[in-house]
Amino acid sequence: MSHRHAALALLIAVTGLAQAQTPAADVYRCGNTYSSAPCPGGKAVATDDARSNAQQQQALAAKQQDARMARELATERGARDQAAIGQRAARIGPSEAERAQAEALAAKRRSQAEAKLDKAKKKRHKPKKLVAA
Repeated sequence: MSHRHAALALLIAVTGLAQAQTPAADVYRCGNTYSSAPCPGGKAVATDDARSNAQQQQALAAKQQDARMARELATERGARDQAAIGQRAARIGPSEAERAQAEALAAKRRSQAEAKLDKAKKKRHKPKKLVAA
């Protein structure tokens, strides 16, 4: 780590500690809102942080890790979005081949049904043989 980076890291750490130890301004609850200025009928709200320095540092580390993970996920999402440009949507319903196969089967069944009807018609119109008694 260069001296410049070390100095920057130290500055950030000192600033964070200074902010953590700065007493919070008074906060008042005024109905359903909060304000730093007192209001008629408002009640003062305790805002002191009862966590230890170790707990505060742990929370800060978790917050930074969450932010880093969020940036990584955003980068991954951007890469996936870029890769998806120009791709077609997933197919919904039968493919062209499946559709053609279903149409061929339907045509075959229609043909078989028509042949069966023709056979039945011929059988009905066939002249009856007279049988001598």
